[in-house]
Amino acid sequence: MATSSSLAEAISALQRRYGAAAVRRGGDPVPAGVWATGLPVLDRLLDGGGLPLGRVAVLAGQGAASRGADGAALAASGRLTLLQALLAIASRSMQVAYVDLPGTLDAGYLADLGADLHSCLVVRPPRGAAGPGLALARTLVRAGVPWVGIALGPRPARAQTWEHPLTALAEAAWSTRAVVCFSAPAPLAAPLAYASSLTLGCAPLAWQEAHGDVVGLRVRLDVLKSKVGAPGASSAALLRYPRPHAVGDVVGLPMLLPEARPAALPQPATGRGAQLPALAG
Repeated sequence: MATSSSLAEAISALQRRYGAAAVRRGGDPVPAGVWATGLPVLDRLLDGGGLPLGRVAVLAGQGAASRGADGAALAASGRLTLLQALLAIASRSMQVAYVDLPGTLDAGYLADLGADLHSCLVVRPPRGAAGPGLALARTLVRAGVPWVGIALGPRPARAQTWEHPLTALAEAAWSTRAVVCFSAPAPLAAPLAYASSLTLGCAPLAWQEAHGDVVGLRVRLDVLKSKVGAPGASSAALLRYPRPHAVGDVVGLPMLLPEARPAALPQPATGRGAQLPALAG
């Protein structure tokens, strides 16, 4: 059936505002497939066995902030460590980009996670502005970068300032089948919650300690939203920090308390590991 000019204009306007995936014909091809993370705990949890291609995925922090000895809040959801671990894995086989809006990325820590730094592009927009940062990410995706990680700070800018760049980035990912993965604090800004095809909640369970040092963070992973499968699945993982002669990694744990929702984590009492939780954001 032919489409009237007014309807075609309306569809075009909606796609420009909300992305090509918002309104499409039933016969249009739909990007399919996943990027397998290589982490059994994640690939078993996610429908299809990995992060969806051509769509936006979000690692959403769910935990309350713990307190250090000086009373300062320490982010401890594990969302940022998980994003950087996934980026490190991807960098071993492809070009990747990391949009560092908080300006806190430590390239040495990425190397300790096993990243190939020669395959990593680090994007730091002026003043950490989200709008320009997402616009830069869109340009890289359009140019062929297949994997982009975006770290949002603990207090992202007003969503109105980056809603349109986010929509454009989602459309670029859709057309190129790139992986776009955000790390964001909860509650998610409305535009990001809408754009996300997969939202994976990260909630802290407990520090992993050995010999008085923090060696990792145990987290609960919940599929909060999925447009490519059914939400509701849960798992538990250990985000193991880099240690001498070994890179950091992510391993599965038994789900002993599936309904537990942790509050603030206690601060480790001793050891040099007391400085590590800031990396677990």
